[in-house]
Amino acid sequence: AHSMTIVSRTSFLIIGHRGSPRRFPENTLASFKAALEEGADGFETDLRLLSDGRAVLYHDDDAGADASETLSAAAFASRGITVDPLAALAPFAGRTTMILEVKRRGWEALLVEHVGRWPGIVVASFDHSAIAELRARKVPFDLGLTVAGTIIDLPSYALRLGAAWVFPDHHYVDAALVRSLHQAGIRVMPWTANRRSDWEKLRDAGCDGVITDDPAGAVQWRSEVESAADP
Repeated sequence: AHSMTIVSRTSFLIIGHRGSPRRFPENTLASFKAALEEGADGFETDLRLLSDGRAVLYHDDDAGADASETLSAAAFASRGITVDPLAALAPFAGRTTMILEVKRRGWEALLVEHVGRWPGIVVASFDHSAIAELRARKVPFDLGLTVAGTIIDLPSYALRLGAAWVFPDHHYVDAALVRSLHQAGIRVMPWTANRRSDWEKLRDAGCDGVITDDPAGAVQWRSEVESAADP
């Protein structure tokens, strides 16, 4: 798997989970900007395709009583739910790292049309068939597997799907898993770890970074750790 170069001053990346969700509504431009202002190396956001063919930044399976994908952007608005279009991320492309988590498969062609030329992105999904489909299209951006729980022999599975990144639930990460993925040339960025004790554990396990709801706190912690290591 090819791997993009992330310009970073540090060996441990801090990625804002849906931006900086404790300060601003998740998956909004204000939230993404806040994460970057707080010193995060990038942010993660969720993508869905609505019934009118619009790609939007939204996490939940449901909007009120309806399944998210059965609604149009207008129907979202009528329920008082504001969703930004995927195109709103374009100004961030090339300025920071964006992890774009696709919630459902089936719109890979449209996704490539939208983000195919953006530098500095990783497209990930819990639906690994979407990742296999993107690999088959020989996309120019990095691919990632979002994982809940444990997958046996994860490195060979990830390589087979063409993933350069694995995003595991942080509760299931240990040094042996990280080492095995690194030996396969795959980077490891767990979600969603929000305590100092978690960040310490993941850094000690050799992870490449962390996805967190508290990017400001994690950046502060990292600068303390790094200044202690380099007096």
